[in-house]
Amino acid sequence: MTRVSSTTLFNFTDSIDFLIDNLKNGFYCHNTYEKLPIANNGYRIPMACFCDIPLSLIKEHFDWYGRYGIGIKRTYAREQGVKPVWYVTSENTFVKRLVGKENVEPYVERHLLPYLKQFIGFQYYQKENRRRRKKFYDEREWRYVPPTATTELLVKVKKENIPDAIQNGDRMKLDLNQVEYIIIEKERDFDRILKELIPLCEERHIRYESLVSKVITARQIERDF
Repeated sequence: MTRVSSTTLFNFTDSIDFLIDNLKNGFYCHNTYEKLPIANNGYRIPMACFCDIPLSLIKEHFDWYGRYGIGIKRTYAREQGVKPVWYVTSENTFVKRLVGKENVEPYVERHLLPYLKQFIGFQYYQKENRRRRKKFYDEREWRYVPPTATTELLVKVKKENIPDAIQNGDRMKLDLNQVEYIIIEKERDFDRILKELIPLCEERHIRYESLVSKVITARQIERDF
């Protein structure tokens, strides 16, 4: 029976610099705008996103989010407050009642709204440099939302009219002992990542050989899984 979930949660980026930054400083929380399946309604909040997809099914994910990533143990992620999102459709009357007005209750704003995700929608597709329709449900997304983050509810606002948000620099703590995979794009990235891991392991008192053994290339995954 094919497994559709993993004991590892993956965070992806499109740059080796961002990958190294996350290894050194923890996962960066982007101040993200999230469209809801209600006309011109959405919200914005800092978050770090993960997917619950086994490596055998993760190849398409590369084309959307990049070929650099970190996989961490799901048990550790949950201890840090990472939670699965709730996928919703336009027919969900409960969600319409919650976010169809200018203000929401504090509990909803803090504990429910940041974990709502539209079942299907449009997103930028890196491989083709354009927006494409995407079934977000296939990502099995989990999220870390900083405890002090504030949700900005955006009602009846088109995305092109949403002002840019200031990034606040929130991070999710990363214990390198909890890393299961470090994914780089290709073999030529090895020299760079190995050079960065040497002082990092010395600083954190982590066995270098153990962390290096977690490094794998996206090309290996595409070829062998």
